[in-house]
Amino acid sequence: MSISTEQGTGGERPSRWPRRRVLRWALGLAPVVAGGGWAASEWLGGREVVGTGGDTWSERDQEAAWFCFAGHPDASFKVELRFSSPTPNPRARLLRACLSMQEGRWDSARRALAFPEVRNTPEARLLLELAERRPSAPDWRHAFFEAWQALGRPDFRKSLLLPAPLALNYLLADIGAVWGSADEIRRFSLAVLHLVWAEPRQEWMLEQVRASSSVPLLMALREQLIALEEQAPVRQFLLSEVEARLGQLAGSSPRTLQLALVSFLAGKPLTAPFERRDLEELETLVALPDWKQPASEPFFLEMRALFDGLMPTPAHHAFLLASSAQAASLGSWLIQRARASKAHLSEDEQRWMGRLLWEVGARLYEQRSAVEMDMGLRLQVFGSELTQHVPTRERCIAAWVELGRWEDGLKQAGFYRWPLLSLQEESCESRIRDERAWMKAFAGTGELP
Repeated sequence: MSISTEQGTGGERPSRWPRRRVLRWALGLAPVVAGGGWAASEWLGGREVVGTGGDTWSERDQEAAWFCFAGHPDASFKVELRFSSPTPNPRARLLRACLSMQEGRWDSARRALAFPEVRNTPEARLLLELAERRPSAPDWRHAFFEAWQALGRPDFRKSLLLPAPLALNYLLADIGAVWGSADEIRRFSLAVLHLVWAEPRQEWMLEQVRASSSVPLLMALREQLIALEEQAPVRQFLLSEVEARLGQLAGSSPRTLQLALVSFLAGKPLTAPFERRDLEELETLVALPDWKQPASEPFFLEMRALFDGLMPTPAHHAFLLASSAQAASLGSWLIQRARASKAHLSEDEQRWMGRLLWEVGARLYEQRSAVEMDMGLRLQVFGSELTQHVPTRERCIAAWVELGRWEDGLKQAGFYRWPLLSLQEESCESRIRDERAWMKAFAGTGELP
């Protein structure tokens, strides 16, 4: 389990973001470096998405879908271009229906779904059910969830009509178009969001880092930087400064394990084995009861307010930054260094190290996001291997499998594949507040938050 194709961790080492995933379209779409433990969400991923009748989702089809996801003013124009094909395009019918629903034109949506290419498909049935429910429902997410439930929870994992998943590690906004109208605070957040804007402004970024008192924003910046190649100039210039500033904010007595681990791991290569004194220091750190402060939700709300009016998808980008600020990659670094340490430690010291990793994992698993829970379980599984305590390892693996089942419900609903701007934007706050509850609802084991 990876853990998810839509929002997964990168296993046990910082992931690299393939440049071939950059979508060089007029919208300015580009993948974001979301450091450390995040793996790239599957969008095109070098694969074509097979469409109805054996045809494929072309780049232009995907582009039209992205414009819909982004709420771009040209979305309607892009969709209309897909109708110019000499053969009926069922994907364009679906996108037209979604755009009409987004604009509250329910009759127009029904007409788009009445064409033979899409009529009576599971996708059309869900959209028609959603069109009936949304006008009287309190919000999009409950209307969608109830429509999906009413139709018997259809499985859209292999849908040929829906675009590939909305990847939260991608920018939907054209940063260049909003940079000039943004103030210093917003520009710093935008540069953290997309380091392309930090590269030619390194001295300015350094000033912002040294002046910032936002632990989550600096933590997000650290995650973005460590996802770059080690020789990347902006990483070489800024990473140590970001870690130093986080160390200043932590002081001599860090209040969270997340902050403490930044200083503990700073300046050491991933291949550096732990020595006994490192384990003694880590023993003190794992006594800290909290993984991070503040929680993800306040930082998300702060960033969403900052981006509101600046870009059409403020929640999407706020979610991206809040997820980066969770700094789950710190767990990846611990596992890497623990692996490098096995040959240098006695059996008793390995068991000691395993217990410490398990404790760090426990702090992470107490969090409410899929990324943090996944990394917490990875740490606990590896820690229990080192302690050689089979019952603990089996419990962790069972919890990991359960997490995968929770995610499968969202995949079954195809939630991140529906190009409905309001549905996707609205869901971000509920997910950042408690993604555990969000996933469990789609898995059929809880109420939708």
